[in-house]
Amino acid sequence: MNPFSRNDHDYIYKKPYHYGVLNKNILMSHDGYSWFSKQYDQYQPIDDKLRKLNFSDINIRIFMGTWCHDSKREIPRLIKILDNLKYNHSKLVIIGLTKDKKGYFKDYTTFNILNTPTIIFYRNDHEIGRIIEKPKDSLESDIFSIISGE
Repeated sequence: MNPFSRNDHDYIYKKPYHYGVLNKNILMSHDGYSWFSKQYDQYQPIDDKLRKLNFSDINIRIFMGTWCHDSKREIPRLIKILDNLKYNHSKLVIIGLTKDKKGYFKDYTTFNILNTPTIIFYRNDHEIGRIIEKPKDSLESDIFSIISGE
């Protein structure tokens, strides 16, 4: 069974956090998540190098916590980059984890998530890289390195 089925939209809001399969609209429109719009609006990606890459065979899985300060900083910025690249959001899955980094509805332990956010990049269903907690250099630079293999 695919743990990222697009038909699986199970999420729950337990004040003040969301758990389960999330999306940009949930994160952007929730009254308690002003952090998302603030980071998204203020971030100015430098994505010239990324525009030269082919993202058509890239899937992205984000494991985040709506309670996590690193997720609150990095995920809106990542979504802004993906929007600027016109990335197909049907190839993006966002999972809101509990504070002990477990799934609310599903068991994601096979993904070895120790820190949030963990952003996993796949090419043709094979993992090609991760950004864990925060980028080593910048989101744009780290994404470029993962996708290009450089």
